[in-house]
Amino acid sequence: MNRNTWNSMSFFEQLSNIDGDVDRLIRAHEKYLNNEADKDNGYFYLDNIVKMIRITFFDPKNSEKAYRAIELLDEAEELKRYLNGECDSEYIRSYWNQYTKAIS
Repeated sequence: MNRNTWNSMSFFEQLSNIDGDVDRLIRAHEKYLNNEADKDNGYFYLDNIVKMIRITFFDPKNSEKAYRAIELLDEAEELKRYLNGECDSEYIRSYWNQYTKAIS
């Protein structure tokens, strides 16, 4: 998705797109952990998530509430912890849901 298309979305539409990749990351990582996949595609989704967070941060309409996009970077760090085995999928889903509810 290009920057203009992304910037035409509301913050909550942007967040929904990021949320979709969070779900895909968890599913991909779980498949890998359950030996249903040869490689962990969760890192592919993490890369997409970080890219979406960056363009969300630089979206002019989000500049007044840039803290929301900055907090998204903290969420990306939690996703990295999950992929590194430092927490489980239940924790990461709960963490992500609490964040999205808090800023809604």
